[in-house]
Amino acid sequence: MMKIIRKTMMWLVFAIVCTSCSNLFYDTTPDVLQRIQKGMSKQGITQILGSPQYRRFDQNIEEWEYTKVLPGSSGRTSIIVSFEGDKVVAMDSFAAPQLSISVPNEVSVSSPTIFVRGMRSADFQRFYNDVKARGFKDTQLEMMEELAVDNSLSCHQCARLMSLYTFDDDKMKVLRIFAPHIADKENYEEILQELTSLFKRNDAKALLKVR
Repeated sequence: MMKIIRKTMMWLVFAIVCTSCSNLFYDTTPDVLQRIQKGMSKQGITQILGSPQYRRFDQNIEEWEYTKVLPGSSGRTSIIVSFEGDKVVAMDSFAAPQLSISVPNEVSVSSPTIFVRGMRSADFQRFYNDVKARGFKDTQLEMMEELAVDNSLSCHQCARLMSLYTFDDDKMKVLRIFAPHIADKENYEEILQELTSLFKRNDAKALLKVR
């Protein structure tokens, strides 16, 4: 009887481990990203990537977000697939932020100091995760407006918040909130790279008061 119980427990543990890992390793082919094409259906994406870890929508656009460990990658990869109706209209992939370990009482560790103007990285990452978890754009923008009252951002941080959106018009709404509070405007090119329209890039330069 005890042997049967042990075997049953082992199979249960094995099933739980497989289930938890399946979301990271749903498709292990090296060209998984190349298989995602415009016009694919939601069912087709599910067959490749599985169910999304995060889902958000605004008007006609729905976004599915995944975090995967892809073959040949040294870390985790974030994948965002955008749908209009049932069809893929855009896909973006980038290195996922590395998990950080909190150090009690902010104990400093001797290392070369790199000074980055803007919010502290840990504080910004928490805010970014909170914003991303909200399903509605209006709520996200309200959170950003509240943050901008007492905080400045670096160009990199502003660009990351802009990257939450697919369209330039929405990205510009983020920039309008933070443009007066950018701490390192000399790095404005990182913000311009988030915009596809030349006209919007010119508008961004005007907001940042750079040439």
